[in-house]
Amino acid sequence: MKKFLFKIFLFLVLPVVILVLFIVLHFQFPFMSDYDYDGGMRLKHELLVQHKDVKKIILVGGSNLSMGINSEIIEKSFPDYQIINYGHRFQYGIKIYMKEIEPYLNKDDIVVVVPEYQLILDDYFGNQSLAKIQIEQLNYSGFQIDISPRDVLEYIRKRIKFLIRLRKGRFSKTDHHNRVSAFNKFGDCSAHWFWESKKFKLYDSPANIKTVESSYYRSYVENYSAKGVQFILIPPMYQEDNFNLNKDLVDANIKFWKNVGLDYSYSPDLMVLKTEYFYDSPYHLLYEGVQIKTNIIVSILKKELN
Repeated sequence: MKKFLFKIFLFLVLPVVILVLFIVLHFQFPFMSDYDYDGGMRLKHELLVQHKDVKKIILVGGSNLSMGINSEIIEKSFPDYQIINYGHRFQYGIKIYMKEIEPYLNKDDIVVVVPEYQLILDDYFGNQSLAKIQIEQLNYSGFQIDISPRDVLEYIRKRIKFLIRLRKGRFSKTDHHNRVSAFNKFGDCSAHWFWESKKFKLYDSPANIKTVESSYYRSYVENYSAKGVQFILIPPMYQEDNFNLNKDLVDANIKFWKNVGLDYSYSPDLMVLKTEYFYDSPYHLLYEGVQIKTNIIVSILKKELN
């Protein structure tokens, strides 16, 4: 009888105990985002909270913004606005950023949308990076993310690996941009600006370009434009070989954003630079490229706001 009861215990109670233990340990130990690049999402959210009631220029997109602009230059040109770089990863998709900034938009705010060309594709997202920001509670707007058991297991594996590295003192090195301390007070990831260019892969344009539904973005723009928010669409700065490989995707972006009600304020053909201006991606810029891109954005803003 005792053996039978013990087996019942193992079958029914032990899994619950393990689950409770995991939940307790999950919140007791540091999150990866307390240290790594994704911790920048927390900093960007804090900027939104701190400056909710002041005029803002919020830049929205993926890492082409996070690792590709100098917001201090924009601030000097527009001192009446708080500059917030809310770009982070293009793997998240752009909808999550629009959701995140929505509660903080006011009349006279400017939303500058600088999306990577892949952001409009409907089969590009839902990966483990999204699961991570859900589990570590970095999607402050309550943006719904579908998490599979495989996503959770992969997150646990990475979390354990991170904790081991942290214990051994092998995380958050100063020679890598993958750390929360790489972000400045505007939300720019600037640690890599003066480093050397690294090899990166080419992004081939998909054979069949299937985009996400544009109606959500169209309603969003119409709704907040009516409330006095101004939207400006700017193409990302792209490495020339990748741009040439993705001209069909660029054309699809022009059509997609036109359906949303936005036209590019600058020709995508002119937002192209050679490889030496980029760090480890066809979107991540080194300092000279950052200056070129930022100055173009400033010139567009001056034209649009006057």
